Amino acid sequence: MTKSMLAALCTTVAVLAGGSAFAAQPYHPDQLPPLFVDPAKAQAACPADQVVWVNWTARKSHVPGQWYYANTRNGAYACAQASAQAGIEPATN
Repeated sequence: MTKSMLAALCTTVAVLAGGSAFAAQPYHPDQLPPLFVDPAKAQAACPADQVVWVNWTARKSHVPGQWYYANTRNGAYACAQASAQAGIEPATN
């Protein structure tokens, strides 16, 4: 694991745990949908909805099969509907 990967992981854990990581996350946590570190936990929270990967710095969500799904430095799993309500836009790639 490289230093940048470790830094991104620490930032993700800090934000999900309620800590502050303002350098990587310019939005207030109240502006984000509920986030999960595991897609199964996200699916359990919204069984009738699709799970997406939310990149909170780009304010985009990615669905399974897209290149950036679970593949960005700053992100976590969330429910698609909650993400849309929080103003997270679906990615086009």
